[in-house]
Amino acid sequence: MNTVSRSPLGWRGTNTDIAGFLAPLQALKRDWRETEPLILGNGGAARAVVVGCAQLGCRQIHVFGRSWEKLQQFQASWQSFALGTTIQVHPWSELPQFLPQAQLLVNTTPIGMTSHRGTPIAAQALGQLPRHCVVYDLIYTPRPTEFLRLAAEQGALTIDGLEMLVQQGAVALEIWLDCPAPVAVMRQALLAHFAA
Repeated sequence: MNTVSRSPLGWRGTNTDIAGFLAPLQALKRDWRETEPLILGNGGAARAVVVGCAQLGCRQIHVFGRSWEKLQQFQASWQSFALGTTIQVHPWSELPQFLPQAQLLVNTTPIGMTSHRGTPIAAQALGQLPRHCVVYDLIYTPRPTEFLRLAAEQGALTIDGLEMLVQQGAVALEIWLDCPAPVAVMRQALLAHFAA
């Protein structure tokens, strides 16, 4: 049953973005407690990712952005929430020094979406990623994004935003209908839609 409470996103009730983000990571059956996620961007989607990473047990989270003022505001906005994790903010220029040790890299920016061509990290920088790093792009179209294609070439395990979209939709349906959602049917419908 849906419990109503104050959420770190400023909403009431269950947040489907968090549940959708978590589902493909939980399916990997990994222990995430020693992982320090690198989050690209500091907008609304990044907030859901921070909460999700805290729920995975990550003790420290690194958030990268282009505006130092907005990064500081982002960090300060968490002060009244007991997430059980430390949020470090960094200017985009510091990202390359973190990539060689990355275990989970999440793109929450619109860069790479059909209407925002490109990749948030250049191919040369992605070459610093260790093999088997999990690279997660919240974007679900195009599939794959250039970012994920380049990451896969480096041996990364890639996750696109389609599964997050499916899972957050399933959670929303379960809240509304109070019964299990047909996740496999939903996934196939989305795959067919984006293939058309």
